[in-house]
Amino acid sequence: MSLQLNLFEQGVLLGVLPLDQPIEIGRRDKSDPPQKPPFVTVSPEGIKRWVVVDLDARSFPRKVCLIEPLANARLRVSNIHSTNEELFLTDRSQLKPGNSAEIEVPAVLTLPEGYRLEIRSAGETKSLDSSRSIADPWQDAMSSILGSGPSQEKRPETDSGILATLTGFSTPSRGDSDASQVTKVLGWIEHAVSALQCPVTSPQYFHGIAQAVARIIDMDRAEVILWNGSEWEYSESRRYIRPTAKDDFGLASESLLRRVLETKQVAVYPDPKQESAATPGSLIDLHTAIACPILDVQTDDARQSQVLGVLYADRRHSFSSNRPATVLEPEQKLVAILSTAVASSIARIKREQLVTKYQQFFSHKVTEAISQNPDLLEGESAEVTVLFCDIRGFSKATEKIGPKAAMNWVGETLSELSSIVLDTDGVLVDYVGDEMFAMWGAPDKSPDHAFRAAYAAKRMMRSRAKLNDRFASILPSPFDFGIGLCTGEVWVGNTGSKQKFKYGPMGQTVNMGSRVQGLTKQWGVAALMDQATASFLPSDLRRRRLSKVSVVGMDKAIDLYELMSDEQADGELIQRYEEALAIFETGQRFREAVKAFGELIQKYPNDGPSMVMLVRSVNELVTPSTEFTPVWTAQSK
Repeated sequence: MSLQLNLFEQGVLLGVLPLDQPIEIGRRDKSDPPQKPPFVTVSPEGIKRWVVVDLDARSFPRKVCLIEPLANARLRVSNIHSTNEELFLTDRSQLKPGNSAEIEVPAVLTLPEGYRLEIRSAGETKSLDSSRSIADPWQDAMSSILGSGPSQEKRPETDSGILATLTGFSTPSRGDSDASQVTKVLGWIEHAVSALQCPVTSPQYFHGIAQAVARIIDMDRAEVILWNGSEWEYSESRRYIRPTAKDDFGLASESLLRRVLETKQVAVYPDPKQESAATPGSLIDLHTAIACPILDVQTDDARQSQVLGVLYADRRHSFSSNRPATVLEPEQKLVAILSTAVASSIARIKREQLVTKYQQFFSHKVTEAISQNPDLLEGESAEVTVLFCDIRGFSKATEKIGPKAAMNWVGETLSELSSIVLDTDGVLVDYVGDEMFAMWGAPDKSPDHAFRAAYAAKRMMRSRAKLNDRFASILPSPFDFGIGLCTGEVWVGNTGSKQKFKYGPMGQTVNMGSRVQGLTKQWGVAALMDQATASFLPSDLRRRRLSKVSVVGMDKAIDLYELMSDEQADGELIQRYEEALAIFETGQRFREAVKAFGELIQKYPNDGPSMVMLVRSVNELVTPSTEFTPVWTAQSK
């Protein structure tokens, strides 16, 4: 008895092959000839192989089964894949990986991805499914769900559990047979879910979604088409065309796409609601089509949602009378489920792009907040604390060690300082040469932004010893930082350009912060801040008011405070300095002020502010001002 293999996909005959020797069934391998399946080749082990699907069918194994003809119209079927469990025999029993079974001819093997092998006498090409002698679980289940096809009979309706929940429809109950059918349908849904679980940036992701749609609702072509706000964007990587379809597919129906864009609802053809309307030109050659909107999931109200694209599918010919003339409501719901999943995936892509774009500027916590609410980056007014940190001695060191070594030193130092900013949920705004600019309080509205900035400044001061030890072998002398802090209202947003993004603040607070940083050299301290910043700090962050100062370019004088490092936080120094400052600011007791600041210099010879105030006191004592003011005026930035 001569036997033959008949390969079907969704009831469509794809190929016929004589079964006169053991034959291995599987997916095309990279080493196979570059032919369009199905085709015959030979495995490295010398076994005849029938390649039935191409490389893009990733869930279809390279080796599915081995079929061996036996005597008396019998076969031996072996599951030769180590993990594939999508191999079913004629009686719908599952053939587990590594197992074999002997079955009689005629026979049906249900393969992964909805393919079916029918083994029967040579010369017969009519599908066994049409005579119902051997049932196809997928076709049978779909007929039950959609209420169409040759298996439709009058039976009492019953709830089908998960499937009924998904589609809103019930399926007829046929005992164990129905359970098998529902399992098969859920297997197709699982196929779609597995496509969704691919890496979103994978070239196979959207192609897998399109393939799932085409097979689940029996279409010849399916694709994900994106909308960029002005036109539709097509891509081969987001399209699937069934192997049996003719290569005559143009673009998707413009009228269906336009309807989706206008209504933000599913559009189908033929549409019973528009039977009387004239058929648009873009639909004339179509047999059946559906366009399901992919809406922005960030918006709860669908009417306000932005259309990101469509999940589109169509067929131009009806190869079988069993194929419905329109897209049924259960099918529409299945496509809608997938379109929602695609929308979520697109949102995930956008979030990942945001994370990639902004993680160099923001801490992980702030980046997560932005990924959940991109509107945080819109321009707005906010109260923030800015920090400027300058590496002192850069120019002098560069002359000694050369530009290459200097770049390495500054690069590593700025990296250390930047880590401190990000650890305290600050924003890295900019680098200018050897200076770093950071900010707290935006885009997330943290009420403790001044404390976070001051805490970061103290950590920077603590890092000096470690960094000096690291570069002691190349630097001519130890280096220091100059840190300036200022708190106030700013406008925050993209302060860069369309070509180069730079999120940061603009306003007088920024200018003042830069000026305050510049005063650190003149006052001989590592960190200075304005009164607004100081007023937000807890008492255990030691600081002292140095003087009222006027800076270049600013009309209003400010109270200047030193943020003291752990080593400098001497309670006696702070108390005696503030007492001496109060004497000076009376404008009359300069001799007492000279004595008080002089005694401080004797005990704290390296205290820069005491030296500045001693000089001011001596000048007022020797050459009194015509009109005294306690404000110290900076001569430069």
